[in-house]
Amino acid sequence: MRDALAPLARRAALDEIFQLRWDVLRPGRPRPAAQFPGDTAPETIHVGAFVNGRNIACATATRVDWQGQPAWQLRGMGVADDWQSRGVGATLLRELENLVRQAADIRTIWCNARKEAVGFYEKLGWRIASEEFFIEDVGPHFKMMREL
Repeated sequence: MRDALAPLARRAALDEIFQLRWDVLRPGRPRPAAQFPGDTAPETIHVGAFVNGRNIACATATRVDWQGQPAWQLRGMGVADDWQSRGVGATLLRELENLVRQAADIRTIWCNARKEAVGFYEKLGWRIASEEFFIEDVGPHFKMMREL
């Protein structure tokens, strides 16, 4: 039996994860700032981590080419403040990568990683694939990618 306080990472509906995405990634901004292109596309995969029904982490993969080749783009990855640095993000990302592998023969996944998250992704096998760049109202980022 699973511990009631152990997070369960699973595929989720957008409405299950949207509030957390907004709270963690776009605090203080209008709600539409947390809506991303491809959110409602049929091939898009949303995942969440849940504890006792509470969404504590979220991520989304959409089909967006990488350097002219079919790929998945990771977007909207966030973990609730009180669950950060507890392995939830790694568990969630592994689940998303597994679902992406099952969904299509596309094996490239990439993201625009916030500068402070680069080390997290590197520990999980991702690599930096760009110079640093700035996203207005969000901050410094690097493109990162991984072959699955």
